[in-house]
Amino acid sequence: MGIFNFLKKKKTEAKTEPQPSRSFQQSSLNHSSSKIVPVTEMIDFGLRWRDIYLDTFALNKNTGTRVEALLFSCWFIWYYCLERDKVSREQSYLNNFFANIMAHLYDDDARFDEVDFFMPLFKNRYSIFKDDFIGLLNSHYPQTKQYLPIRTYKAFCLKPMEIIAPNEASISSLTMEQHDEMNSFVGNLITFITL
Repeated sequence: MGIFNFLKKKKTEAKTEPQPSRSFQQSSLNHSSSKIVPVTEMIDFGLRWRDIYLDTFALNKNTGTRVEALLFSCWFIWYYCLERDKVSREQSYLNNFFANIMAHLYDDDARFDEVDFFMPLFKNRYSIFKDDFIGLLNSHYPQTKQYLPIRTYKAFCLKPMEIIAPNEASISSLTMEQHDEMNSFVGNLITFITL
């Protein structure tokens, strides 16, 4: 089961225990329903999925794509665990989560040493990825293909590491070349999150 199926399964089978990703089967997600997932386990999951994305699905492998792939993977596991009450609300836990992501992002771009650079970007991506992911779930993608995650495409391909405004979700803002690239990106993204 891939990333895409986590929330969809939770939505349709609310009374059953969600099935974890193949790469997360031995994790603390399989244990007590009240257990908090360790930050290092979430970050390790994000790093593994970033590498899978880059090796198999990325249109390019530049620094921006590496950063966005890690932000997406870490956002996803955070959101997944949050939906299942497996993250702590304590400030030290949150700080540890953000510090770990920043340390790995710093390897790609030294600006991630600064919280003032990281936090606005993470908050922006959290909103974008959540909206686009839920849009895909609600549209029954890939069966209907009625929803295009334009802002996620822009984050990965056009404006990596830049703040993207909510009103930048218009397909009319794309050139023909960008539209073609977006179609390829969306196909790769859907394949990636349904592994």
